[in-house]
Amino acid sequence: MRMVSPNSRLFLRVACISLVALPITFSVTALSFAHSWYPHYCCSDQDCVKVDRIEYVSDGMHMTAGQMRVFVPKTMEKRPSQDPDAHICVIRSQSGSRVRCVFLPGTA
Repeated sequence: MRMVSPNSRLFLRVACISLVALPITFSVTALSFAHSWYPHYCCSDQDCVKVDRIEYVSDGMHMTAGQMRVFVPKTMEKRPSQDPDAHICVIRSQSGSRVRCVFLPGTA
């Protein structure tokens, strides 16, 4: 039977902890970066989300994000997205939801 030195055990513990902590660190960093480019006016750092589905209709589009579905009129300003995805910023109140900003990829 081979004995494992205390230094080897310490190395294995540090390696295991690093393997668990590294993906968590990258995930948190990616989430904070994804939210950081939205203008404060649009989202107040909380109201913008990635769009899952867009359905184009004659007078605008229906955008779905999770359980939320909103209508965006054709005349509403579309801002350029900072990534390949579409995003919406929705202000929620007791009287309902109102789209404040729309971000689309390839919009200049």
